[in-house]
Amino acid sequence: MDRTVETVKHHTLKITALAYVPAVVSMMTIGVLVPFIGPLCADLQVSPAQIGFGFALFSVPAAVLATVGGGFIDTYGLRRSLLLAVLIAAAGSLLASRANSLLTFDLALLLAGVGFGTLCVGMPCVIMATLADGARIRAMSFASTFAPTGYAAGLLLAVPFTTSGAWRLAIGAHAAVLLCTLLALAIWMPTVAATAAAEQGLKAKLASVFALLREPRALRLGIAVALPNALAYGTSLAAPSYLARVHHLSLATSSASVAGAKLTAMILGGLSTGYLLSRAVPPRLLFTVMAVVGLFAQALLFLPSHGILLATLALVLWLFAFGGMSGGAMVLLPTVTRDPRQSGAVSGLVNQCISLASFAAPSTWLALHDGAQYVWLAAACLAVSTIALPGAAVSRRGALAASA
Repeated sequence: MDRTVETVKHHTLKITALAYVPAVVSMMTIGVLVPFIGPLCADLQVSPAQIGFGFALFSVPAAVLATVGGGFIDTYGLRRSLLLAVLIAAAGSLLASRANSLLTFDLALLLAGVGFGTLCVGMPCVIMATLADGARIRAMSFASTFAPTGYAAGLLLAVPFTTSGAWRLAIGAHAAVLLCTLLALAIWMPTVAATAAAEQGLKAKLASVFALLREPRALRLGIAVALPNALAYGTSLAAPSYLARVHHLSLATSSASVAGAKLTAMILGGLSTGYLLSRAVPPRLLFTVMAVVGLFAQALLFLPSHGILLATLALVLWLFAFGGMSGGAMVLLPTVTRDPRQSGAVSGLVNQCISLASFAAPSTWLALHDGAQYVWLAAACLAVSTIALPGAAVSRRGALAASA
């Protein structure tokens, strides 16, 4: 009996890692580059706004193609799709390390975004296809924290290179990490069979994918997940330079503080949220409580009065709240469509909403300078996402099922 339990736990950890790590490593692209905005502007002879547009391009592929791409992942299988995605992301980072013009840099981030978008869609599909019940809830909750965790890991990877401004070496090192991830994925990723959607023709496939746009619960979930993600992304972009300016710190010190806070908070938030949800805490209640906590943390972070220690603790609290909101929302993913064969398409739709919001985040948050502006924007995002979140009830079989 104990051996069986250990086997199940090992399988759950393995699947969670295989879904989570590639998405985290892909997201590191932005975290690696953000501390080098100054050197990038100097080397490529461009403005910070132009570099910010390049960061926005990273989100474009998922924003444009995620829903359709999810439908094709359903057809062609997760293993092949994820391996190709990591390879494309590595090619994007390698191209960025050799960029000598803004055009090449933008193309590199666009290419990296193709890989990232595919991994965003594929990650929940791996979990939904291979895990069930409490294990799936805990894995989905934890995996939903991949974006801030990846950004933080990218900041940490960049820190040793920030003093010399060696951004090419930093992003080259990131390409090497992606290639190592590709090798690990090729060795350990199981083959997950294509769904019954593989039997459909192209026209029927596209029709079934776009039918999701008439699923109000799927769209509501997309909005509810997208706005906190945009808020987290914008906070990540603005916080290092804002904290460095307000508290008179070096960019390396503020970046390390942000990264450390993120990693601590996301791990704690993801694990604790999964624990609560697996014990039948209503997702809407958890999401609402975490939204209130998140707004309080944003106020502490951007209305500083007691130094960098309080700001760092506020960042930990914000990211903990974000982990709770992400986990509370993403566990509803299997419940927002009536057709279980559309798991990839539903994941794609939600990630398309996230990417559209993330596309707007760099230009929005980097344009702000006053702490009160950050807090009011956070309040608006959290209020809309809380209202949009669809409800859930327990079905006769004990699983989460859609409610009106």
